[in-house]
Amino acid sequence: IVFHCSPVWGVFLTPYMYKGNLFLFDVSFAGVGVEFIFYQIAMILPPYHRGGHGSMMLHSLHAYAQSTCGANSTALPMSTLEILEVNVEDPAPAFVALRDSVDYQRFVALCSSTPTLDVSIDVAVSEKDSGSDNALNLRYLNDYDATNKEYFLPVSEIQLATVARALKITKRQAQIVHEVYKLAQVEQWKRYQQTLTGKDTSNNGKEDELISKVETNYRLMVKRSLRSFRMEELGACAGGKEEQKILLGRWFEETISHYHRLVLGSDRRRIC
Repeated sequence: IVFHCSPVWGVFLTPYMYKGNLFLFDVSFAGVGVEFIFYQIAMILPPYHRGGHGSMMLHSLHAYAQSTCGANSTALPMSTLEILEVNVEDPAPAFVALRDSVDYQRFVALCSSTPTLDVSIDVAVSEKDSGSDNALNLRYLNDYDATNKEYFLPVSEIQLATVARALKITKRQAQIVHEVYKLAQVEQWKRYQQTLTGKDTSNNGKEDELISKVETNYRLMVKRSLRSFRMEELGACAGGKEEQKILLGRWFEETISHYHRLVLGSDRRRIC
């Protein structure tokens, strides 16, 4: 694998931003050229915070990355290869929130507009999956509803890889948008259940029990994901299992609060 790093400087989208540092990595896989957008520095002046400029910037970067796909590429001259991934180096908490929000918006749009999408990728598959193609098929999101435990099973590596390929994000980001999407579905289902219990108070106890069960299944799914992603940090805990449990609990509370903010923000944008 050969990496060629070529920094490109420019003012992005609005006059309110300082110059950003955008790196395009040209990568050659056995003679096939691809690129990664490595977004290193972005700054918006304080008077223009909360104005939607950061979101506009990331959406524009992704639109540019998408424009490099296929034979009908409309990419600018600075890129001659297909861009595979848009990534962020060591993002600040506010940028994490921005990136996750944009990725989730794009995932929801993909789910709404393209239930099946042909995405050609190279991924390692097991013998069990070797008969499957590499088309992104989002119908698996509707295989179960939120009351089924199976709804909260881990997303397969192939499904994560195809979503990541379609949105040009990392597989970890693909995992995150799935978790946020499922939280949104759980919250929507809970609101529906609450309208039902408002009409029939005789089943309130059973409905509360079902809601608690669904919430528990979701929490377990997110905790398993966090444990898998942060295995090294958990393994480095000097306090053993007790410290790991405390640390995992703190990560979960931070993550679930973050996810709720993303879902709430998405709902507000939809209302507006």
